Amino acid sequence: MNILITNIIIDGNSGTEMYVIELAIELKKRGHSVEVYTLIIGKSADLLRQHDINVVNTLKSLKKKPDIIHAHHNIVTALVARYFSKTPIVFFVHDRTACYDYPFTHRNIIKYLAVDYDKKERYFLETNFSDKNDVQVIFNWYNPERFKLKEIINDIPKTALIFSNYVKKDIVFDTINSACSQLNIKLDIVGANSGKSIMNPENILADYDIVFAKAKAGIEALSTGASLVICDFMGLAGMVLPENVERYRNYNFGMKLMTRPVTTDSIFDELKKYDSKDTLFVSTYVRQNSNFTSIVTQLEELYLNTINHYKLIGKGKYGYSLLNHSKILFMTRDLYLYPMILRTNFFKVLIIILKTILHPIRKSKYNSTNNS
Repeated sequence: MNILITNIIIDGNSGTEMYVIELAIELKKRGHSVEVYTLIIGKSADLLRQHDINVVNTLKSLKKKPDIIHAHHNIVTALVARYFSKTPIVFFVHDRTACYDYPFTHRNIIKYLAVDYDKKERYFLETNFSDKNDVQVIFNWYNPERFKLKEIINDIPKTALIFSNYVKKDIVFDTINSACSQLNIKLDIVGANSGKSIMNPENILADYDIVFAKAKAGIEALSTGASLVICDFMGLAGMVLPENVERYRNYNFGMKLMTRPVTTDSIFDELKKYDSKDTLFVSTYVRQNSNFTSIVTQLEELYLNTINHYKLIGKGKYGYSLLNHSKILFMTRDLYLYPMILRTNFFKVLIIILKTILHPIRKSKYNSTNNS
């Protein structure tokens, strides 16, 4: 298959960026032709280019017409849907609140997906979706080639790590550190906001008994045999235990669960729940149920089913909405519209905006007709 993957940015190590990088490389290894379209190309795009994967920020620079588009983020999805009017799309929502994850609807989107049940709920709260079967959940993963289970899980925790791009060495760090100090646990931190960004966390996670993280970072920590406390600057959920691991996975070990304040006492209480047998149970569960290779196989099947559905039916359940698209253009204006205005004159931009809103599908070298 010729597969096009979209993401607003390929520059760092955020969840969706690493998702795209891992997915694209694995699909390429499996014999597919893969390209990536993004608005912002940065340093992490080199990881894709090392595998001869074309990364572009203009659609005209793509080398092949895709058979299927794996789409993240509304504004780039709108652009590719307009450019490839005869190509089916699977659209993913990865974030509950981000403006660029506001659900986009289009006739070419055959399947709407979410990485957990919290993100699935967003479709029904913010669009006209009504049938729960309209959105499928495909969970996040860890990559077993990168993240290995440690040989020994310590009975008494000695080391802990805050693994987050959002936490700084501020009150949240100090609060967690205070609780760790009471139990003689040494605390470290990595992530963008702490000035210690890391592209290869698999090299360090096995060194820690307890990790404070969420979402994909949390899944990766669990896969190495670390005990996970779901925690970030937004709040605290708690330690992942045998009795809650399935429910926590349903919500991506993420934001929906983080309803408690981060205090020294609450962190101390969670640290006291540490048990090496529980940690092994939870790590084994995650390694069995969140395995990257099996989820990519699931995605391949999804792509083929979507292509076949499009050949038979020719459109998805939900069509293009002027109101939906206008909301997206407004919400993502800092990312897309304003930079475009700075690059071109006002009247040219106005024409582009009007064409985009009123004629969402235009002719390209890959379109034989101009549908609306």
